[in-house]
Amino acid sequence: MRSRHLNFPRPDVFGWFASLRRVSRILWVRVALIIALSLIAALSAPLLDTWIPQNLKERFTEDALMPILTILASSMLTVATFSLGVMVSSHRSLADQTTPRIHRLLMEDTSTQSMLASFIGAFAFALLSIILFGAHYYSEGATVIVFAATVAIVALIIVSLIRWIRQLSRIGSVDYALERAERTARETLDGIQRRPHLGGMPMPEDGIPVSASYTIKVPQSGFLRWIDVQELSDIANKVQAEIYAVHLPGDLLLEGQPLARSTKEVDADDVAACFWIGKNRSYDQDARYAIAALRETATKALSPGINDPGTAVEVVSRLERLLWDAFKIETDDNEHRFNNVYVATTPDSVLIDTAFRDISRDGAKFVDLLLGIHRALDALRQTCNADAHDMIDQLHAAVDENAETGLVTLSEQTRYAAGRSSIGQRTR
Repeated sequence: MRSRHLNFPRPDVFGWFASLRRVSRILWVRVALIIALSLIAALSAPLLDTWIPQNLKERFTEDALMPILTILASSMLTVATFSLGVMVSSHRSLADQTTPRIHRLLMEDTSTQSMLASFIGAFAFALLSIILFGAHYYSEGATVIVFAATVAIVALIIVSLIRWIRQLSRIGSVDYALERAERTARETLDGIQRRPHLGGMPMPEDGIPVSASYTIKVPQSGFLRWIDVQELSDIANKVQAEIYAVHLPGDLLLEGQPLARSTKEVDADDVAACFWIGKNRSYDQDARYAIAALRETATKALSPGINDPGTAVEVVSRLERLLWDAFKIETDDNEHRFNNVYVATTPDSVLIDTAFRDISRDGAKFVDLLLGIHRALDALRQTCNADAHDMIDQLHAAVDENAETGLVTLSEQTRYAAGRSSIGQRTR
């Protein structure tokens, strides 16, 4: 029986890949992996001693290698410390300009992590090699292996420095943060649109049936980050039951609330272990959260302290493009792989509302922004589900209401009315 505090998903092949991606996006994990590989390379060099020709042993000696290792050991720690300081300061600056949600996303940037890990790994390799040379651990053949490894590491460092210089030119810009947030949101929406029920069956229109009388409760409070539908299906198959997920990824769960319901008695701890609950929301299966990160950047830009309506207009364009492409994606033919697990999906109307309502409220003073929202809503009407049309009409009305209170001058009101009429004529 599993402890409720060890609440990690047990995913299928797709899930294993997603889990590995999540772990690989943790900075210290990537750094620790590179350091481990560096230490293995330094310690395993004597194992290849017998494969080294004598002429190479005479050419590549300890005297030729030690200056290079000394330079690497002394410089790479400085470079890594400087790079880490630049990354942290730029991310904090972007968090102030955008939103802390994007800050968390930037901290998972694998390219930046790989470069930092390369610098620290090179330092660890050089330092350990110097220590092992001092302890007379290396033979003549091992010295050749260490020399070859050092040359490879120097080449890796040169490539990493070139990439780092390129990264420095854009890492602190709002455009970089928006691009990163949009790319992540696109990946999330792509997966959700292809598998809207995460591989399970759609929830019945009239809700969870009365026959699902066995309730599995939330083991600990937090946000639902991931649902392992395959493992839920395996659990249901053992007792010929049907399991209904009560919540969607991104929902806030409180300990003791219903987590899932089953038509037959199942092991509650096993079922609860299929729901990954954490302190923060995750982008993996949460389409609303992916959109909210972009939306919050727009609302932050409209605050009096920043007062950058141009960024808000750009975010509206990015959201329009993002949702347009997502709504055109066709559902995977093999979507319903597990016919005994029922999972709801996030309607198009919720995604549209999440994207634009708050921006229209906070940007009520800016004509271009309000008209941009109208244009986006009219465009999305062409690709979203028909069920979302009522929400689009509601948002049109909300934008008009915000314009009435926010546009105080006659010229702004006239310009808004003319633009609103023009948009309506183009879409009719």
